[in-house]
Amino acid sequence: MYTYITDFILILHFSIVIFITSLFFLIPIGYKLNWSWIRRKSVRSIHLLLIAIVTFETILGIACPLTFLENYLLEKVETELFLSFWLKKIIYWDFPSTFFISLYLVCFAWTIAMWVFFPPKR
Repeated sequence: MYTYITDFILILHFSIVIFITSLFFLIPIGYKLNWSWIRRKSVRSIHLLLIAIVTFETILGIACPLTFLENYLLEKVETELFLSFWLKKIIYWDFPSTFFISLYLVCFAWTIAMWVFFPPKR
């Protein structure tokens, strides 16, 4: 039972990572190609909120709630599925916290800059 819940949380976490990361590239591209969904204020606000949360969690040294939940549930799991193994390899990197703070600050600044250079619809 815990395996399925853990995998669901991990897939949700991975989806959020992909959403945040892909919009760093899709916003400028979609803006130039006049994609209407990329100009929606709701999509852009969610993106800004998520990168802000990730950035400030890292600066404050707070673990992501999804990471905390995954780790808690993994203690209860006896086996790991193939998909879980590889998604964890993609999401979790073994670098110093200063690397992540710098990376997330740059990403947060880029997200703010995209609001200026590629503004959402009002």
